[in-house]
Amino acid sequence: MSLTDLVSLLNVEARAGRALVAESDTDLIVSEVGADLTLRLRKLASTAGLASTTYDSEFSKCEEEDIEDEPGLFRITLKKPSRTAEELANTLYILTEVGFSDFLRKGHAAGQWRIFGLTAPFACQARVFGDWDQPLSLSQSAATKSPRMLVKEASDTRSVPDDIRLLLLNGSTLDASDSVHRLWAEHAYEALSRCIANEVSASDRKLIFKGPPKLSLDLPDQQETSNRPVELPDFQIVHDAAGWVYESAREAEVKHVLLSTEIARSGRADGELIAYLRENLDAALECAKIAYQMSISDVTKDTLKSLGDLRKAVTEETSKATDATRQTVTAITTAAGVGIGLAVARISVALNPWLVFAVMVVVWLYVVTIAWSGWHFILVQRGLRDQWQTKLYRFLSATDYESMVTKPVGRSETVFKRTAISGVAVLAAWAICVVIFAFNATPTPSKSTESKPQLEQPKFRPEKHSPPAPTVEFSTQWA
Repeated sequence: MSLTDLVSLLNVEARAGRALVAESDTDLIVSEVGADLTLRLRKLASTAGLASTTYDSEFSKCEEEDIEDEPGLFRITLKKPSRTAEELANTLYILTEVGFSDFLRKGHAAGQWRIFGLTAPFACQARVFGDWDQPLSLSQSAATKSPRMLVKEASDTRSVPDDIRLLLLNGSTLDASDSVHRLWAEHAYEALSRCIANEVSASDRKLIFKGPPKLSLDLPDQQETSNRPVELPDFQIVHDAAGWVYESAREAEVKHVLLSTEIARSGRADGELIAYLRENLDAALECAKIAYQMSISDVTKDTLKSLGDLRKAVTEETSKATDATRQTVTAITTAAGVGIGLAVARISVALNPWLVFAVMVVVWLYVVTIAWSGWHFILVQRGLRDQWQTKLYRFLSATDYESMVTKPVGRSETVFKRTAISGVAVLAAWAICVVIFAFNATPTPSKSTESKPQLEQPKFRPEKHSPPAPTVEFSTQWA
């Protein structure tokens, strides 16, 4: 625990600016420390079994009694635990966070870096990081194109890394709560951002992207980085972009040109590096990937036209699926209305229940036919899309085709499928209810058929006939 306490104290004092820490392969030098802190460091080092030597401001050796009596600042040199030559051949042992940052900046040839107190090991494509006693194994990836061959620098001191594999994770995930992970992410972010630029201007600390249009981004200085550290999501975006560019040595140059051009076109305004990449790099990477797929497929104007036709086809298929859903809903609503009308008619008049049964069966079959015709159309379009993808849109990857075609159309198909299945099922239940009601309901007699009061018939009165009047016959003969 004493070594842990010693390292924790050094990290705290270095962060607070009360001590200057420098670390080499075998030594740890702490300078500009006061007498009290020097005594504490000597005591912890002695308990941990580390040899220590103390110097005053005039570089004279000091013992414990001299430190107590002499005011001023001191420098203490600590010897790291001894290691064999075989252990030091390909392994670097680091005690402090400052030492880790210095080694990242200066570089080291060791493939295994052991940082004291590292909780979770992680690995790059050419280096592995772990605690002092953790078992580590290094699996190096194949060498790729050097970023220095693609990025132009005007200064004699190269800031662009020579081997990008030291900055690309190999299936590992960083933990934001681990300080070592955060330090490595900040270092990798700055180095990887240089690898995707066209030019690095060291004099004014700018990254230049030729475009068109030309873009200049300001690199953050050390003070800004300490005040606003790089977040892991920002690092991940830059890491993915650089990994895509340099994943193949043969294709790195083409991808580098495409990505740098898209970065310049995305924002179209100079600004600060971290904020600009946070807002625009993700979209620029997607555009660069599409442009690369088009370039390797010998894309011409006809292919660009086919992309426009694909967009129109997707829009038409989506609208047709929506129309089929609307027709199905209309048919279901109409059929439900017919069922309500039949139920009302059965109550009002003596309607034959078998007629109600026949009508509901016909209506239900009508709705099923409409739903089936819509689903059949969807299945036909699916088959056509599969043929289109292999013949007309081979330059699009499976992921891009899925996001541009399959998912948008699939959402419309899902809505139709759920609407048709649920609607047909509900209508079937409603039809059964109407038929059962028709067979069990009793018509209510109407008022017109109720008994009406008998009208009084007029009595027949026989007519009275008077006797016939006597007739007088006149003779025409004269006496």
